[in-house]
Amino acid sequence: MAVVYLNCAGRLAGEACPVGNNIPVLLPIRDHNPSHSFPFVTVGLIVVNVLVYIMQVVDPRITYVYAAIPAEITGAYVNPLLQMQLVERGIRVEPVVNPWLTILTSMFLHGGFLHILGNMWSLWIFGNNVEDALGHFRYLLLYLFWGVVAALSHIVFNWASPIPVVGASGAIAGVMGAYMLLFPHARIDCVLWFVIITFVEVPAIFFLIFWFVSQFLVYSPGVAYLAHIGGFVAGFLTIKLMGGPTRILYGRRRFYYDDW
Repeated sequence: MAVVYLNCAGRLAGEACPVGNNIPVLLPIRDHNPSHSFPFVTVGLIVVNVLVYIMQVVDPRITYVYAAIPAEITGAYVNPLLQMQLVERGIRVEPVVNPWLTILTSMFLHGGFLHILGNMWSLWIFGNNVEDALGHFRYLLLYLFWGVVAALSHIVFNWASPIPVVGASGAIAGVMGAYMLLFPHARIDCVLWFVIITFVEVPAIFFLIFWFVSQFLVYSPGVAYLAHIGGFVAGFLTIKLMGGPTRILYGRRRFYYDDW
């Protein structure tokens, strides 16, 4: 799962990155945490993201029109020579839509098949339970809010960058942060890639802390790690400020696989 940005060569950076044998990788397969209502919003978000990705494949210009560009949003100066290089590679240097609106539109854009596959898989694993706990409408509003916070977390530290940013994983990181506080002991089936590939089952809190810490330790060019971190923290703090699992899951916590 990654928010990616387009490098100056016009290629989607960070779309695929070789993993060294000395770096453990933990990929979630599924969770053991049944929900009690159909996740209409989560399914709807997945459908919309997939449809938008198909549109991107059909017309790649959509990516450059609706991606978020920090320099546009902040009004920062961009070197004219760099502007010429970006134009040559199809990247806009003048906003087509309101730059602030692209913070939302960029959440539904992806940089490649593996990018959207990883994001939508993570959204399905963690989103249905968070939606079940928060309610459909509140979950949708918070999903968008976490995505905005994630984008701003990247923009604040890259305010003069003319490079487009795309991806839903900032918002999904918010979902994961919320999940960690709501269901810390739910079991997650994972693929562990460390020299060899094996399958493990771990508590959600272990997987999510592992994932969060990895955002500080692993570097892949083109991945907006600050967006992941900002989204995750926003999701965690939101649930904390709402009273935590004791209040949100009051009267139904016992129905979840949350004890082991």
